[in-house]
Amino acid sequence: MSSPMTQPGSPGMLRRSMSGSSGLNNLSKSSSFIRRNNDRDVMSNNVGVSPGGSNAAYRASLVSHYAEDLDRRRRAERAVEDIRTDGMTSDNLKIDSVELYSRDNAREHRTDRYELVRDTGRDIGSSSSLAMSMSMTNMSSLSSMDYRSSSSSTTVLRRGQPFFMAVRMKDRNFDPRRDILRASFSFGPNPQVTKGTKVVLPFRMNQREFNRAPQKWDMRLHQQEGFNITFQVHIPANALVGLWRVTIETTTTTPGARIDEFRFKDDIYILFNPFCRDDPVYLDSEDLRREYLMNETGKVFVGTHHRPKGRRWVYGQFSDVALPAAQLLLEQSGLNPTERGNPVQVVRAIASIINANDGFGLLEGKWEGSFEDGVCPWVWTGSSKIFEHYLRNGSKPVKYGQCWVFAAVATSIFRALGIPSRPVTNFVSARDTNHTLSVDKYFDVFGDEMKGGPDGDNQDALWNFHAWTEVWMSRPDLQAGFNGWQAIDPTPPPQFWQNNSGGDQKNRGPWAVEAFRRGPSSVESVRRGEVGFAYDTPYLFAEVNAEVSHFQEDETSHWGFRKIHVNNYHVGRMILTKRPGADDDVSDADAEDITSLYKNPDGMSRYQKQGDGCFNSHFNQGMTSPYLERRDRDRDMMHYPGTSVRRLSIVDIARKPWYDESRHAVDPGSAAERMSSMNAARSVERSQPMFDNRPINDDVYFDLIEQDKVAWGQPFNLQVHVQNRSQEMRTITTILSANSVYYTGVTARRLGRSDRQFVLQPGGRETLQIRISWDEYRDKIVDYGHIKIYAMASVQETKQCWSEEEDFQLEKPKLDVQIRGNPQVGQDCFVTFSFMNPISVTLTECEFTFEGPGLVRAQTVKYRDVKPGEMISFVQKFMPRFNGERKLVATFNSRELGDIVGSRPIHVRD
Repeated sequence: MSSPMTQPGSPGMLRRSMSGSSGLNNLSKSSSFIRRNNDRDVMSNNVGVSPGGSNAAYRASLVSHYAEDLDRRRRAERAVEDIRTDGMTSDNLKIDSVELYSRDNAREHRTDRYELVRDTGRDIGSSSSLAMSMSMTNMSSLSSMDYRSSSSSTTVLRRGQPFFMAVRMKDRNFDPRRDILRASFSFGPNPQVTKGTKVVLPFRMNQREFNRAPQKWDMRLHQQEGFNITFQVHIPANALVGLWRVTIETTTTTPGARIDEFRFKDDIYILFNPFCRDDPVYLDSEDLRREYLMNETGKVFVGTHHRPKGRRWVYGQFSDVALPAAQLLLEQSGLNPTERGNPVQVVRAIASIINANDGFGLLEGKWEGSFEDGVCPWVWTGSSKIFEHYLRNGSKPVKYGQCWVFAAVATSIFRALGIPSRPVTNFVSARDTNHTLSVDKYFDVFGDEMKGGPDGDNQDALWNFHAWTEVWMSRPDLQAGFNGWQAIDPTPPPQFWQNNSGGDQKNRGPWAVEAFRRGPSSVESVRRGEVGFAYDTPYLFAEVNAEVSHFQEDETSHWGFRKIHVNNYHVGRMILTKRPGADDDVSDADAEDITSLYKNPDGMSRYQKQGDGCFNSHFNQGMTSPYLERRDRDRDMMHYPGTSVRRLSIVDIARKPWYDESRHAVDPGSAAERMSSMNAARSVERSQPMFDNRPINDDVYFDLIEQDKVAWGQPFNLQVHVQNRSQEMRTITTILSANSVYYTGVTARRLGRSDRQFVLQPGGRETLQIRISWDEYRDKIVDYGHIKIYAMASVQETKQCWSEEEDFQLEKPKLDVQIRGNPQVGQDCFVTFSFMNPISVTLTECEFTFEGPGLVRAQTVKYRDVKPGEMISFVQKFMPRFNGERKLVATFNSRELGDIVGSRPIHVRD
């Protein structure tokens, strides 16, 4: 009887002396990760080739050739050794083959959707592979063998569950009086039993039940039939996650007898198990598991807090490149193999390695400038193509990503590893680089923002939106009450890109990623203000709670600036994610407002108290979702585990250049503590300008009007309403300006500005206005079309100062996606993409990018120029690969206009 293990290149029988190879053999064969040799990598046209790129490709080809050639020679040598060894007298039991029943076990472990398990790219059912298999619709009632092979697919299992495997002997039955048989599972490059990276399970004919503790590996006999032994192995819920190597050892009961090893040809994946109550990532809701673990598509919200937009993303966690990429990233992260059963450490490692650091990592971030040497972030439609680039190009970082891409890709990896996860977006997000819980902006006497502040080293920023990833798990390392959603931020702080570009070679590699780690931070600890808990909670707390402070040059101030504005309610205006079970391809009714998870409900605005907590309830009414940033009234700002509550001291206040009690709230019921803090602040010389208690008569009302929806290519107006509410005349100086900005808040180009000084009579009103036409901004808009408005004013008679800032985004058309006919597996299907060019210029360098899990892999197709106002329709053929409910996601991009996105649900018949 033929066996899959006797095919050319199979490892066969090995001596113990040859057992020291790494358990990562699959990683050394990139061709086993990417089996689509005939696929056209259309997207490669968008990836720039660095100088010497052809030489690099040639070197890579040589490396692959030499590795395969060396492997071939070693196999030949081992074959000779096997023949010589077989000729020696040995009573050891000979193993013919090992079967892991990958497809049948996958159904029990809910991993049957992984393409590595389905493995349609390899020969299935050929005569040479029909060796050992069985139909295991009901594994527990198995009574006979069914020779339908599943040996050609990869085994993917979840910990906390048992799985079946079988061993076929070569020339005789197992005899418990003379034979010893053990199953060995090895993890990592240096497996050791004492480290938990190697497990050896002895086979006993009389063990029909598991008899070890649930947190330990165990093995029991299921049945013996002829030369075949089937047994069941229990994987504990704390098993290490990643690639495991399977070896069967045979020897005899004779003391000192040699040990023979039979190595299973492929490594197996063991994943986290959110279906198992003993796993820290357990999620007790089938609906939530369906959304946060099994859903292959979703949304990452972008835009502004006035008009957020859900950006479709194909996670592709079941693609044949997701698990290999995740495994390789864990190796690059430097995470010790002994820590890879701990979800806290695993997500922390992934968070650090998703962003590229000096040649290590998955994605290189870029927020400004040209993307011609890579792929524009808004061109990506999903994670799989990024994983493919990463694996094909020798694990070199892929160009380029931004925060929402980082968050989406991290979600893909976590779901692939079995951790429930979701991307979330914070609108108006603080990047507090000096840990003061304040984002400080400085303006000169003319009202222009001073980049870098007065000393040039201020890197604080307000991003229009910022996305990160939440993962679901328990936190036994924290006090009770902090389980559930944990936030990790795979986007590196901007200053690291500046400080580490071209950095010291000594700082390169996995150890340099420590500075890039962000999380996991308990979302509940952020809501409570318990910022002393691991990991990096103050950073996340600042992102959703920091103040915004405006300072303007003032020659009358002894430190050169005066504080003109503090907006306590500006940061963290709304935090959104996709609602479980909802799916809206037309609008964003599937958005869920989760701001209350990050901010105390006592600080909710009246809009949210009136609604049902669902985003679309107030969004459809044109209302935003601002949260007041009140601290918990029964606690101080900083809590540290294992210590008493820490209260601010004079030394703490002295460390802050301009202390403001609103940044460090104390118990409002304690007047003595408040007075103590105020007195301490007054005793610090540099903080005195911030505590000028002279009353200011704010009797002039200013209001910056929120922008209505502005379509790309249309003019827009900026307006500020002014009203004198006093009984006296007021002399008012105003500055109103608009700039194009990157979504990170960095100013790109000036669009318009108005400076005025006027006198307003008692009770008088005035409207300031700027009109900006398409011709004035057409060549100045960058990436996503964000515009920043600054308004400043001062009253000469009362010294009243006012400033405000606001942002909005130019609206782009949606890409319409239509499917022809009734899609069927293996049959040609046609999709039509259409939209109208909304601007008065011709679109050049046009291309469509589209993909759908189970439908079509990511493709980019070039398209002709599109004339002004032209309606275009583009038809593309594809062939669905799997049945069921599917989603097709597409984007249109050109040099003049990009990020035109559309999607369509598709039902595919068998």
